[in-house]
Amino acid sequence: MTDTESVFCFGGEKEGFGIYGVQFSSDWFLMDWFDRGIDMDVNGLIDESSELFNEKQYDEAIEILHQAWDEIIDKSTQITEQIEIQAWFGRCYFAQAEKAKDTDKSDELFKLAVEHYRQRLKLAKQLTDKQDIVDEQIDVQFWLGRHYLAYAARIKDANKAGELFGQSVKHYEKWLTFTKQLKNKHNRIWQQTAAQSWLVRCYVEQARKTKNTGEINALFGRAIKHNEKRLQLAEQLEDKQDDSIQEQIDALSWFCGCYLEQAIKTKDMNEAAKLFRQATAFAKRNLRLARQLENEQIRIQQQIFARFGLGRCYIERVKRIKNTDKAEALFKKQAGKYLLTADRQLSQLSDEAKKRIEKRIHQSLRDVAYLNEDWHSYFEKKKQEIQESLFQGETSQPQDAVATVLAVLHITPIELGFTPMAHYTSPHVCHILFSIGGNETASPMRLGSSTYMNDPSEGKGLLDLLNQQDLELENKTDGVSHNAFFTCFSSRVNDLNQFRLYGKEDGVEASGCCLVFNKNGDWLIEADVSVPFSSLSKKSGKDSDDLPEDGFWNDEYEKLPLYQVAYIAYKDEYIAERKCGIWLSAPNKAFNLHQNLAKENLGSSIRFTLNTNISRFGIRLKPVGNEEWHQFRLEKLKEALEELIGFFKDKSAVSDDDKEALEYIRYLFKDFAFRDEEEFRLLVIKPIDSEEIEYCEQTQSVYIPYADIRNLADEVILGTNYEKTGNQRKAEVFRYQMKQKCPDVKVSRSTLPINPPNK
Repeated sequence: MTDTESVFCFGGEKEGFGIYGVQFSSDWFLMDWFDRGIDMDVNGLIDESSELFNEKQYDEAIEILHQAWDEIIDKSTQITEQIEIQAWFGRCYFAQAEKAKDTDKSDELFKLAVEHYRQRLKLAKQLTDKQDIVDEQIDVQFWLGRHYLAYAARIKDANKAGELFGQSVKHYEKWLTFTKQLKNKHNRIWQQTAAQSWLVRCYVEQARKTKNTGEINALFGRAIKHNEKRLQLAEQLEDKQDDSIQEQIDALSWFCGCYLEQAIKTKDMNEAAKLFRQATAFAKRNLRLARQLENEQIRIQQQIFARFGLGRCYIERVKRIKNTDKAEALFKKQAGKYLLTADRQLSQLSDEAKKRIEKRIHQSLRDVAYLNEDWHSYFEKKKQEIQESLFQGETSQPQDAVATVLAVLHITPIELGFTPMAHYTSPHVCHILFSIGGNETASPMRLGSSTYMNDPSEGKGLLDLLNQQDLELENKTDGVSHNAFFTCFSSRVNDLNQFRLYGKEDGVEASGCCLVFNKNGDWLIEADVSVPFSSLSKKSGKDSDDLPEDGFWNDEYEKLPLYQVAYIAYKDEYIAERKCGIWLSAPNKAFNLHQNLAKENLGSSIRFTLNTNISRFGIRLKPVGNEEWHQFRLEKLKEALEELIGFFKDKSAVSDDDKEALEYIRYLFKDFAFRDEEEFRLLVIKPIDSEEIEYCEQTQSVYIPYADIRNLADEVILGTNYEKTGNQRKAEVFRYQMKQKCPDVKVSRSTLPINPPNK
């Protein structure tokens, strides 16, 4: 599917106005200025500011723009230059608003951007040519709509996002209204087509932000209505090849996407089946039309996009709907056929075009392998993606083993399926997360620091297993440069033990809340496995244009990969063999002493002891999804851990890079004592001085904001003793407030047997 932005929005960045605004060639400016005798410093400053903007030096660009503005002494002249300066002011301030970590600062910058666009509108009315006035107003409405849309998609506050989406729609509709004043028919139809396409996108983005089924259907309905108008307009474009067919293809792609997303979100399986059929039909129409394109590269690329869309339609249908064995086999076969054909066609594309879609096709082929229970193929595809993302495909022995461990413990959406996940917390935190109980605004769920988690050995279990914990003999040590931040979930929903430990307030057990995710199988998003470890990759000196920047755009943290925690047990007389899925042979302290003696050639008896004096470690890992896949995972995990044990035996052969490789996985293992938690976690490793880390005065701790969970959580289960703390909480009030603020989140009461607190 061709990105609408690349088709409609972005002209040359250096011109500043995109393809819809008033663009003047430098030759025209040069001749006009010589004719009028106007100083060229203003134009030179504008050019300089645009170059600084492209280099992301926004403060410097703004400073130059102020100089350019001051150069215009008589504001009744050089109107076009003033318009261009205001345009670049708007672009700069919005770019800064995107990057700002502080919400208030971001809002302030966004308002500044909007104000400059309003000033630009006022200046536009001073132009003498009526068509220039219309063109300028269209361009301003486009940029305002785009900025409001981008800001709405980025913001975590769902209510505020809804208001911003509304503003975006308003500006796109104004754009549509202004197009009626265009005299050139072709230009008018083109502009109307573009405006309709952005209205479609706006409603689709808003639908993705909400969980209310009725609202989702209404938003998709509006998107489809505008897309129908867009398709009709596209058929009227004069250039049948470059304009008309391409626009029709884009419209058909959006039809497919709308029906597919709506099918995924609906709970009515009969309705979902109907929507999947509609999505598939549009994707097939798209494929037929793509074959008519004359440009070979574009023709191949559009066919790849269409086949990818068809593959996803069949995959999602198999995942969500119980079909007959015959129908399910057919859908799997169809998915594989279209995706394999698309994959073969990738070699015919340029590297840049190939890069846009290759990863998504390979992820979908990975899903097909899972559905066909081809575990070896599925695992190798997962591992290859990790190796390419973290190690650029070339791995040392420990890195290869680390990639294997990550491939085992990374839980993809297709593996998780409809398995619900629980997060236990106190009523106070729950109220803040959902902006109830006197909290006007919602705070995002946090990724907390590993340093002060309930497990004092957090991050050390694997190092102990590999005997990499050296005794510190110094009187002082340097602080670590990086730290792990994560938020934890459990597969144990409404569990008494979890309620007693984590869901409590004022020391009253089971007085807290259990937040439930993924009941509908739509919580996880296909992740970028490099995101949690981007700072480690940079620290290692690995080059990476593909690695995300430290600043995250949109909902990048909501796309973090989910990892399952494995529990390490030390074999003793009280731990039965069946408690762990695999058992490892790992060296203990005596092993290392004997190993060192053996190196000094002190006799075969020592070597015999070396081989017999060992401890046994076990790994407990709860099954997720398919049982056969779980057994395959266990085998791979055993191989990888024993490979690491063998490699790290000889400390003299271990480099700093080898030790650093363990940073990718050491927070995915915990002590066997915590096995009842059945924990999963979203993890990020960041430098301690990262701008993304925030400080909480109430808890005196550092954290990273994760996400606004009002659009992610499915249910809140109140603990048995929720009303029995000293805070006079009432379940009825909680339910009422949630109905007002978060009507799509179900509220229920736990009836687990536990005594009320002593008075």
